[in-house]
Amino acid sequence: MAELITWYDILGVTAGAAADTISYAYGQRTALLRPEVFSGAPSPVLAAATRAHEAVQAAWLVLGDPERRNRYDKEIGLYRGRVRGFAQGPHHYGQDPFEGLRAADGLLDGDAGLAFTTLAAWLVPQPAPPRRRLIVPDTRGLFFRSCQAVVAVAGLRLETVQLTAEPSPVEGLVAGQFPAPGSRARHLSTLTVQVWHPPRRRPGV
Repeated sequence: MAELITWYDILGVTAGAAADTISYAYGQRTALLRPEVFSGAPSPVLAAATRAHEAVQAAWLVLGDPERRNRYDKEIGLYRGRVRGFAQGPHHYGQDPFEGLRAADGLLDGDAGLAFTTLAAWLVPQPAPPRRRLIVPDTRGLFFRSCQAVVAVAGLRLETVQLTAEPSPVEGLVAGQFPAPGSRARHLSTLTVQVWHPPRRRPGV
């Protein structure tokens, strides 16, 4: 089974992070995803931003609520020292990490439900690929540091293409990739991702 991304990974924090750290990370992510930041951006970038926004909101829905977070931490094995996902490195397992949250919390209703549906490829186990082959993960809509962790755990090499000529000094967003998500690749093959940053503002503009 493929490893999963945790909500901690989406916000760029380690599992078990303090509540104020999570709140700060959420604020940083939402600031980078303000609609005006993407004004004039090409459609693949806008699609990635939409996906990223849904992921960040869903992560905050879980991690920003102490009760939901506590239940989620138990689901991902945090208290047993085997966190599922990329926040603490590679781990293998075969259960849906949200099994105990879905019906009990109504967590799949409304906007949160849309986010879970959109992110299904990230957040549920995938079939094992043929021997010596792996399934290329979907990195579109991930911030770059999360993308780096995903690609490393997947067993691929990462190559980046910068989409912005004069990027602002903020974390970039992955807008495209090759090979395509879900395709088969050999261990240590190269995954090329297109990373977009908002352009740097020039003085007086």
